[in-house]
Amino acid sequence: MAERVSRSNDLGFGQGRGLKILTWAGVLFLLLPLFILIVYSFNDSRTVTHWEGFSLRWYRSVFSDSGMCAAIRNSVIIALFSTLIATALGTLAALLLAKYRFAGKKLFQNLLYVPVILPEIIFGVALLALFILIRFPLGILSVICAHITFSFPFATMVILGKAINLPNSLTEASLDLGAGRWQTFRYIILPNLSPGIVSGALFAFTMSIDDFVITFFTAGVGASTLPLKIYSLIKYGITPSINAVSTLLILFTITALLLSHFLQKSEKISRPLKLSLAGLILLILVVLIVSPVFTRNKNRLNIYNYSGYLDENLINQFSEQTGIKVTLDYYNDNEELLTRMKMGVSGYDIIFPSGYMVGIMKRQNLLAPFDFASMPNYRHIRPDFKKMPFDTSGRYYVPYAYGFTGIVYNSTYIEEPVDSWKVLWDARYKGKILMVDEMREVFHVAYKMLGYPKDTDPKKLNNARDLLIRQKPLLRKYESNAIETMMASEEVWIAQVWNGFIYKLKKQDPKFKLGYPKEGVLFFIDNLCIPANAPNKENARRFIDFLLDPAHSAQNIISIGYAMPNDSARQLIDPQLVNDPSLFPDVPDFSQVETSLDLGEFNRELTRAWTEVKAH
Repeated sequence: MAERVSRSNDLGFGQGRGLKILTWAGVLFLLLPLFILIVYSFNDSRTVTHWEGFSLRWYRSVFSDSGMCAAIRNSVIIALFSTLIATALGTLAALLLAKYRFAGKKLFQNLLYVPVILPEIIFGVALLALFILIRFPLGILSVICAHITFSFPFATMVILGKAINLPNSLTEASLDLGAGRWQTFRYIILPNLSPGIVSGALFAFTMSIDDFVITFFTAGVGASTLPLKIYSLIKYGITPSINAVSTLLILFTITALLLSHFLQKSEKISRPLKLSLAGLILLILVVLIVSPVFTRNKNRLNIYNYSGYLDENLINQFSEQTGIKVTLDYYNDNEELLTRMKMGVSGYDIIFPSGYMVGIMKRQNLLAPFDFASMPNYRHIRPDFKKMPFDTSGRYYVPYAYGFTGIVYNSTYIEEPVDSWKVLWDARYKGKILMVDEMREVFHVAYKMLGYPKDTDPKKLNNARDLLIRQKPLLRKYESNAIETMMASEEVWIAQVWNGFIYKLKKQDPKFKLGYPKEGVLFFIDNLCIPANAPNKENARRFIDFLLDPAHSAQNIISIGYAMPNDSARQLIDPQLVNDPSLFPDVPDFSQVETSLDLGEFNRELTRAWTEVKAH
């Protein structure tokens, strides 16, 4: 009778074929990008959307990259320790909530949901503020503490499901038969909770491995994790090596979630699940054993740089010569660097700010002056680079690399030579034009098109804004990370881009050409600086002097694809490369070229105008 009543009240929701097809289509749509990423991780081509045959080359490149291996090692260490502590705390909290009544129990249970529902960025900022306030050093330990805070509630909720269903009669019977509380916990409670405990641990471990936002705020020296490394690599374009490491991360996450799913359905851990867990633990231990974990070398150097902007072979050579252990961490732009320095992030010995950022950081007392007497190779730097407008004293920076923002175009579709920014407003190339997603660079082009000099006149700024808004229907998009991929796949034919990208595209295919606009280009100069709170200033000066050695500078130039103001190094490079303007722009006197400067309060107006352009 009850069964007939249930059926008569059944509205039939979810039983229709159309709804089932729609549900599966939605699931496939969500998974399709991941499937494409995995397939193209085996692509032999350098571009992620142009298939040239099956290859494992990008997986080999991942494991031959010392920076990537260090990031993987850090991720595993952080995830392992945060998982152990979060799971232990979660087990105790689950038992407390399931078996005991106490004042404030409901409040405690509700507070567990705060890290779950609170936006990660708020949680990350709050943790950073706390660590700085109590002077807790940022590094691997701070990230472990941060990961415990968001892993613990998830582990608790997973284990709580098992703890609630644990019959009180079992523990009571154990105690009545003379077992002590510890024996009861060990032989009765723990075995029955073990599927939930392991499932909660897998959740915590997976969340820690995958986390980016909270790690971004709480990481310090030597704490770059795999997600942070991937984020830093995107600065120089999406390549199949990113696909490869992302595939490994996806497969690991899916495996952990499947194990967690089966564990939650199990009353006890079956033999196949035990073997799977043992294999996963063994894999983690292998990663830890084969890596130099927790080395305590006090003779250190900590570098904070863009990913791919320094030849890592030089780092190895320097370490072999001096015995100094070098740690590399990565940031994505000047503003991120400034924010972290102002917040009090310490421990870094060398940073790479652009010219205008040197001026800002110098005014805010964030930089230490150089002692050039202890750096004999500084004499190789061109004199016109030594006292730039952003630091006329020349004491707070060493010029590193320079270049400009020009135009790259596909000569298959654009046959006539490009020598003007006007081509980026040419309706013939509608939908095939790309501009960098960089406020200063884009407005520089608009000012040049209007014939304006550098100016803080709001009326001129609004005119430049309107010009960019009129251009937007012609653009494919604003993009700074996937330029190389979009040009190689012919998704776009012409792009505003930094000359290093142009150099690399020309090396791949001669159909890509450099366009040098006659209206003028914006040059940049990136610099080597020592933070005021650097702990290893002497090691920093030794490394910078090592980089300025002509042979080392020449090696570095070829590696990163940007020129350096070292004439002695230039003489050691193939003349064909020296004569390539996409690598060595013709700059007789750098002090006379136009560079980006700090605009002070006018930055707010520029930001407002840029927001209005992007909103259209």
